[in-house]
Amino acid sequence: MRYAPFLCLTLFLLPAGLAAQALRVASHLPGRNAVSAEREAPLVIDFDRPVDPATLNAASLMIFGRWSGVMPGEVQLAENNTRVLFVPARPFSAGEMVTVSVARHVATADGTTLGRGYAWQFWTRTRPATLNLAETGRLSVRRPGENHIQTYGAYAGDLNGDGYTDFAVPNERANDIRVFMNDGTGDFGAFTVYPIPGGTVPSTNEGADFNLDGHLDFAVGNSQGDAVSVFMGDGTGHLASPVNYPADDGVRGLAVLDLNGDGYPDLATANRDAGNVSVLLNDGDGSFTRMQNADAQGQGETAATTADLNEDGLLDLIVGSFTSEEMSVLLGDGDGGLTFHTKVSAGGASWMVASGDVNNDGHVDVVSANSRDNTASVLFGDGQGNLSAPAAYPTGSFSLAIDLGDLDGDGDLDLVTSNFNGNDWTIYENLGDGTFGSRRNLPAGQAGSCAVLHDRNNDGALDMTGIDELDDLLFLFTNTPVPTTTEPTPEAGAAALMPAFPNPFRLRTTLTFHLREAGRVHVALYDLLGRSVRTLIDASYPQGTHTLTWDGRNDAGLRLPDGVYAYRLQAGSTVRTRTLLYVK
Repeated sequence: MRYAPFLCLTLFLLPAGLAAQALRVASHLPGRNAVSAEREAPLVIDFDRPVDPATLNAASLMIFGRWSGVMPGEVQLAENNTRVLFVPARPFSAGEMVTVSVARHVATADGTTLGRGYAWQFWTRTRPATLNLAETGRLSVRRPGENHIQTYGAYAGDLNGDGYTDFAVPNERANDIRVFMNDGTGDFGAFTVYPIPGGTVPSTNEGADFNLDGHLDFAVGNSQGDAVSVFMGDGTGHLASPVNYPADDGVRGLAVLDLNGDGYPDLATANRDAGNVSVLLNDGDGSFTRMQNADAQGQGETAATTADLNEDGLLDLIVGSFTSEEMSVLLGDGDGGLTFHTKVSAGGASWMVASGDVNNDGHVDVVSANSRDNTASVLFGDGQGNLSAPAAYPTGSFSLAIDLGDLDGDGDLDLVTSNFNGNDWTIYENLGDGTFGSRRNLPAGQAGSCAVLHDRNNDGALDMTGIDELDDLLFLFTNTPVPTTTEPTPEAGAAALMPAFPNPFRLRTTLTFHLREAGRVHVALYDLLGRSVRTLIDASYPQGTHTLTWDGRNDAGLRLPDGVYAYRLQAGSTVRTRTLLYVK
């Protein structure tokens, strides 16, 4: 992570008694649980007093996209060091969940720390699309001549940092992971096999940067064992041999969250056979030798996901129980522990759960795939850690996986279930208020086992990759973006965007960009909510270096308020974003 202070460091004398109070996050952008944040806009964190720049680093400020992985970028300070801006070095993946974690050791100049850490999640914007996904390919996960390996579970992380989502799939009978690298067009080439010595039916999985080296790692739970296997990535698409860490018996659900605020991701598992939850705390180097169990007060704990249910800036754990058909909420305490808060009916035998704000009220909600009940249920959150009674929607037979994503690009989260006995996948369109309709089915071969919603070809629309665990096939379903008149025409080649000068500025500033070849260029300015406030150019330019000026006015010619603004250049497939400070 590059660090570049935005303003000169200023020291402040704090009022008497203030130093004894923990540093606090006062606000942030994007907001908690936002579902259509701009992919290139800066992230903003406002603290209640100035922070010490020396405490801001890769171990204290982690911006992680579920598919794009660790986001590199530039950290800047403004507003007398009370405002931290993070400018992404590249766009987030379209339609992914992003988790921002601020470690507990971020501090003021006098050493007053954040105390328990702080985290929030949001989703990135997708392009409008048709929702009529078309099958465009099938890939076998088997080696030539190989018999049934039972491919189940999937992760679509960018393992080599090229901006395209790759695919890692566990195989329950082969006891290995197979990795398909994206070829840059949304297709995949030959796979690489990574055995799991001592693994026993691996399935549930997630990605994270466990050792904070900036590279995407991978964890998988063993569903007929009592361990989590952790693979370290090297940033080139390769994984090291895994290390197995004990959990409890029958690991079926897996979630990643920083439970003690030290900046290192921890693990939590739902253990169906043991009937409990295991917490594996990170040792600070990507290993997990500290394990303790927690009681979710269900029976047959099978599914797990993480979100901030009570909106205190600490991630919590939501656990679905297969046997007792309940949904439990365990609240994070910021010190590495989980405390049981409440449980409600899950609406059926929960096999997998996911979370997101489906009714756009700012509070996170939970959805569940209810296997033997052939339904998906929606449980609304109230922002205080509680969940509503479930609303059920029929699916195909034996739904055992579920996920959320804005498939049609209309600013709300749609729902997909994978139906094992139904041999298909069910797509429900969000009607805008957290109710679902316009059901569609996509056929599998023998079994719809799981599905991942990711922008496989980088066109801004969410695609879907499904897994059939009986045929051991990947089904590639491609979404079709709907053209809009506001999108720049991708005609230009690579471009560079230089820092504005002067910055900060009062009357006007100069923006400079360089084109390696002629083409169409779009340059616009955005406020911290990601709203476009001024389009400077949208025209064709010749190859070479060009300058623009901005006078702090919007498109209507009115002066904008003081503050930080992002300026964004798009030339063909190249997107560059920087920030500047306008002071009247």
